[in-house]
Amino acid sequence: MGWLKPIARGISLTNEWLGRILAVGMLPMVLLVVFEVVMRYWLRSPTVWGTELLSQLFAGYILLGGGYTLLHRGHVNMDVVYVRLGARTRAVLDVLTAGVVFLYCLMLIWQGGRLALDSLELGRTTGTDWNPPLFPVQALLPIGAFLMLLQALVKFVRDLAVALTGRDPFDGH
Repeated sequence: MGWLKPIARGISLTNEWLGRILAVGMLPMVLLVVFEVVMRYWLRSPTVWGTELLSQLFAGYILLGGGYTLLHRGHVNMDVVYVRLGARTRAVLDVLTAGVVFLYCLMLIWQGGRLALDSLELGRTTGTDWNPPLFPVQALLPIGAFLMLLQALVKFVRDLAVALTGRDPFDGH
């Protein structure tokens, strides 16, 4: 299992740093919201692109943040029951439900990739006055799902080891 440790660490570090970059990226989004509100309600001159750019940036934020959220166990659990269980029991439950996570991520990669490639090939745009291409934001779906799948694999290996031995093979990573 020694060869898995650096790979798991690399995956976790990638998702950790991407999550930190996304967190810092919220500041420009907030500034853009303030700018758009000032333009729309105080100056009565809204931008053509502001709201749509915010939607695309927020979509990217959500799509790329799945691996980080999984790394920090931020996805939805039945916490009322889950937190009362021991570490090994939680690990067993996580191992038993991992297939659903893998299937979800694989479907997002497959269908999101098809959607993004279709948009690229056909030159699809949003159809609004600003009319930016859809490909860049749609490409983030399979990329984000792939990062989440990698983190889910790290979690699965960790949970399997905890379920079988009671110890984390990655020493907290």
